[in-house]
Amino acid sequence: MARRQALIIEARGERFRFYYDLEQPEALHITLHHGTTPREAIRTFFEGETGAWDEAHSRFETVTETRGIYWTRHAQDQSVMVITCFKRGDE
Repeated sequence: MARRQALIIEARGERFRFYYDLEQPEALHITLHHGTTPREAIRTFFEGETGAWDEAHSRFETVTETRGIYWTRHAQDQSVMVITCFKRGDE
């Protein structure tokens, strides 16, 4: 399996990982598939409400009125791995 490259951004003491798309490696997955940006995802992480760990999907979900993110922690450095960021209503 090919390793995807990640864009790493630090904000408010957290490190965030945003992965590039497998089929279009020059584009971030969240931007290509959901029209969202790392800035929107980071804002959602800090301003949203996070539910309990979703064992079935191995992720957390954090939502605001307008956006949501699915995320988990990176095994090596505990950074926030943003699985996806979506506009509410697009889930």
